[in-house]
Amino acid sequence: MEGVAKMFKSMTAYGRASILSPLGRFSVELQSVNRKHLEINSFGIPKEFIRYDVDIKKWIAAVVARGQINVRISAIFEGESPLMIAPNLPLARQTRDAWLQIADHLDIKIDDKALLTILSRTEGVLSYDEDIEELEKFKQVLHDVVEKTLRELVSMKIAEGKILHEDISARFGLLGTLIEDIAVKAPSATDRYRQKLQERLQEVLGNSLENEERLLREVCIYADRIDITEELTRFRSHLQQVKGLLESEGQEVGKKMEFFVQELNREVNTIGSKSSDTDVSRAVIAIKTELERIREQIQNIE
Repeated sequence: MEGVAKMFKSMTAYGRASILSPLGRFSVELQSVNRKHLEINSFGIPKEFIRYDVDIKKWIAAVVARGQINVRISAIFEGESPLMIAPNLPLARQTRDAWLQIADHLDIKIDDKALLTILSRTEGVLSYDEDIEELEKFKQVLHDVVEKTLRELVSMKIAEGKILHEDISARFGLLGTLIEDIAVKAPSATDRYRQKLQERLQEVLGNSLENEERLLREVCIYADRIDITEELTRFRSHLQQVKGLLESEGQEVGKKMEFFVQELNREVNTIGSKSSDTDVSRAVIAIKTELERIREQIQNIE
């Protein structure tokens, strides 16, 4: 569909539109809900339009990247429908005569209403033919009303997407603040460990060169074990890439963000496992909580 920019959109939306033409009045409803991939379902489509089902799905897929789209179409034809219906009179007569013979043989009374019911259920009594020229006219009108409905749907997707964008951007901003808080507090854990260890060694060995050498070795081992420099670097890098996604207008932003949320969660888990500092642990929990909230939100991003 022309004129619709690729941008941050929500998967949850609704669109409805109608067109009044010389062929009749046609209405289309599109309801979009969350799905990992694109899934288009048609409900209540008039039999005259069943032949356009593939075309309808193609028109929608050109605009919508993912989500479950439920399609409903209603039609009030002005004059004739695109299908030409003709009775198969020889078959109708033969069917009527056969049932009358059965009724007569079984001594059963059968009235005209019953015969019409039988004929309506007999395959082939009515034949359906197609006028190619008329079908193309109806296809064009159907295309126009689907396009009009898609514009309504996308308009709501963008409006909802703006709200999601603001919420998710704020949460990622908070993650940046929390990770820098960890970066500031983490080094002090080594200093506290050194002080604590030094106090214990002094109690046992007193002030000696051996004490200082042992203290230095233990502190170095501990500092290496709890070092989170790499995790902080990767976390910051992921946040920077997410910032680029939030500023982009590309499709399938949601899928890409899901990946980065997974990676951010992996890094913060490692940070949490390396640190025994209470303040760092508290910040780790806050980050994981925000990541879970973000994960829930991005599931609704197209």
